[in-house]
Amino acid sequence: RKHLSREAVSALGDLAGRLAAALQDFEHPGLERELQWDLRRAGPVVLHLLADMPDQQRKKRIAEIMVGAMRRLQPLTAELRVQAIHHDVTDDNVVSQPDAAGRPIPDGVIDFGDILKGWLVAELAVTCASLLHHADGDPWFILPAVKAFHAACPLTEAELKALWPLIVARAAVLIASSEHQLSREPDN
Repeated sequence: RKHLSREAVSALGDLAGRLAAALQDFEHPGLERELQWDLRRAGPVVLHLLADMPDQQRKKRIAEIMVGAMRRLQPLTAELRVQAIHHDVTDDNVVSQPDAAGRPIPDGVIDFGDILKGWLVAELAVTCASLLHHADGDPWFILPAVKAFHAACPLTEAELKALWPLIVARAAVLIASSEHQLSREPDN
């Protein structure tokens, strides 16, 4: 849906937080693998994906934004908790129930293909990045999701400081990945 209600935004944050809390002690050998979606690797992934980008101005802008995000994030990384996370709790990967007004309210998660160890706060960053395309340019739109996640799975001060740079990093990975795919398959 183009527009998500405040309740839906909050429910998505709550769902991501409850899932992160539930995965806190989950261990499996398959969690130790590399995926381009792991925000711990976002800087190198973006630079790799941008290598073939023909639009040099766009490439430069994305790289500069990514470098800025990584500079803000780097001093915090030692304090960020690592655990199993879904890595893709977005409006595309949830099922919903209608509220009294018929609006969908997220209440279940699908697609566990990207689950691996990552920064706990990255779970929220991925969710928030997905919400921004519903925000009509208002970054505060994500606050109900942040509050709901934090209520379900409390974040540390370092994790809260890392949130916005990780949202930016997730957006950069998505853009770079799309550009890379388009350069390989222009008709896709």
